Amino acid sequence: MRRLFVLLTLASVAVWACSESTEGLIPPTSSEGASPDGADAASGSSGSSGSSGSSPEPDRDFDATTGSSSFVLINELSATDDWIELVNSSATAVDLGGWKVADRDKKTGEPKLGDAVTFPSGTTLPAGAYGLIRAGGLDSGEPCPAGDHVFCVPAEFGISNKDGEAIFLIDGAGEIVGTVVYPPQAASGGDTWGRLPNGDANGAFEVTAATPGAPNKAK
Repeated sequence: MRRLFVLLTLASVAVWACSESTEGLIPPTSSEGASPDGADAASGSSGSSGSSGSSPEPDRDFDATTGSSSFVLINELSATDDWIELVNSSATAVDLGGWKVADRDKKTGEPKLGDAVTFPSGTTLPAGAYGLIRAGGLDSGEPCPAGDHVFCVPAEFGISNKDGEAIFLIDGAGEIVGTVVYPPQAASGGDTWGRLPNGDANGAFEVTAATPGAPNKAK
């Protein structure tokens, strides 16, 4: 009898020791034991995975901000009349020979160099002066808009007001020195998408009155 009591006592001690050794290592299964932060993080992770698994938005990069690292700036866009205005914001003339203006390749998101406008050697944009790119096709036959601009060159690509567009300015070394995003249906009628303050590299784009070859004006 005494031997049986000793065996039962040892068994109880062993069970207690096992429960102590696993305490804190087995995660709680009740909602009270779960961490709210952890649950939220897991839920957010799951939602994110579900979102990334769906079809990506084709034009999500239209949320990109306008950037420039050049004195020559993309200054104004017209989707209605299909033209792009450049301005030289510096105090000296800039040789644009070899520079390009391109729209966005819908598959890669990169500049579509095959349809880009390439300025011939000797193309100069004087200080404070404006130049135009007449988009919409080389054989469109559309005249350049009236204005005080030093050149107006045709482009194969166009600017879609319905779908939006991204326009790139590329220097002679092949570096992207300016990018402007035209959001879908950004401007209507004869309005344009212009940089304000005019010719300011830190300016923001908004709906402006059409002023090809002249300073931009807010609506």
